[in-house]
Amino acid sequence: NLMAAPRFRANTLCRLILGARPSAIVELGCGNGRLLVELGERGFAGRRLGIDLSENRISANKALVPAVDWLNANLELPGEVPVAERGTFDAVVACELIEHVTDPARLLASARSLAMPDTGTLFLSTQSGPVGATERFVGHQRHFSAREMDPLLRSAGWEPLRIWNTGFPFHDLSKWIASRRPVAMIERFNDRAYGPTEKAVCLVLRSLFKLNSSTRGAQLFAIARAR
Repeated sequence: NLMAAPRFRANTLCRLILGARPSAIVELGCGNGRLLVELGERGFAGRRLGIDLSENRISANKALVPAVDWLNANLELPGEVPVAERGTFDAVVACELIEHVTDPARLLASARSLAMPDTGTLFLSTQSGPVGATERFVGHQRHFSAREMDPLLRSAGWEPLRIWNTGFPFHDLSKWIASRRPVAMIERFNDRAYGPTEKAVCLVLRSLFKLNSSTRGAQLFAIARAR
């Protein structure tokens, strides 16, 4: 992905996850599985499982990336996590997922059921601040402050280790600009191949993102340990 925000999130999460040296990783709401593939490309050799609500997406992933395990499940429903998978992962990843669900606590409880007791670690990314027009268009239900995320994690059996915001000013500015014309922006940067202009915009933004604050902004990360 050439876009600055997804690239920044992937780089941050890969660095954090690989730094923890897990033996098995599960990603919730894995989509096309790009993050799990990238973790393998960066040297992770353990088991990888991707879980997604979309049966079609999981079927496509199985055909395209057989080296990763894939599971179709609705993590907002109790009992959807197979018994054989519970308590078997020391890294649980939720990248830009929790803002899409109607029951965040249920999602985090499902995540907790997958984690190894006492050693399993959750790596989460989401958004803070108002839900913009572009974000509503792609299905964001709500955003979270660090203050809200702490008790939410605790209620689902996680012990927060670190919760922080980042991204000011360029991540936040790019979100604001995208919300001025959400449909046009999505069509231009999500739904078609990039031309020279789109590639140049992404390159400039990726460079500017290196100047973002590491303590302020609308991008939120959290790391928590299973209790």
